[in-house]
Amino acid sequence: MWMTLSKTESEKIFNSWLINSSPAEYVHPNYADLRKDIINSYSDALNFLQIDDNAIKGKEYDFDLAFGIRFYSLMVSKYNFNERQASDDGVWRYISIYLIPDIIYKRWGLNPQRYYIASRRIWIKVLWWYIHLSWQGDTESTFNILKDNTTDEMAQIVDRSGPSGYRVKLCRSIMYHYSNIAVEKKKRGAQIFRKIMKLNTARSRVVEPALIIGGEEQYVKELFEYFGEKSN
Repeated sequence: MWMTLSKTESEKIFNSWLINSSPAEYVHPNYADLRKDIINSYSDALNFLQIDDNAIKGKEYDFDLAFGIRFYSLMVSKYNFNERQASDDGVWRYISIYLIPDIIYKRWGLNPQRYYIASRRIWIKVLWWYIHLSWQGDTESTFNILKDNTTDEMAQIVDRSGPSGYRVKLCRSIMYHYSNIAVEKKKRGAQIFRKIMKLNTARSRVVEPALIIGGEEQYVKELFEYFGEKSN
């Protein structure tokens, strides 16, 4: 059973940090191993990027991806963390406030939205879902389709859960096909990904992707072709 924390309790603890302008973690004995494993994932991500934690600024997306993919793999493979648990904001608030506030502080400072306030802005939750919705079967394949993205794509895919939750298989197909677009076309000014996600939101309200001829794979290809983007 994963421990949870309410928004009210999170706020009390967060406000206590403001006195010293820095967070303080409290690790329940049952979570000591998890805390250690997450710290190891964090250190491994920094080593992979060949930076220290003072150099995260300017490499925000690179860090988010490197740490996120390690965190996701750890949670799923070792701790059997699943979609049901990942849908509980109380779990994410507990992890953010009690287990890894120091890591979140390195990335976001004392920004309450990234710890507990806004459901789709809780940073560690966003990382888990971004990797989950992009998963291609293994860490290397997943990293390769995500390495040229930005924090904008991360926000777009996680923000659009829909009234019935995420269509995980469909999201993974979209992320795969998006990775085949030339890097120079993925500039923020082009907003290709944003347009594709908006079109998907509109179309999936009236068309069931799995039921069209060719299934979800064909549906996703047609999303890209609508904007003149061919995808393998």
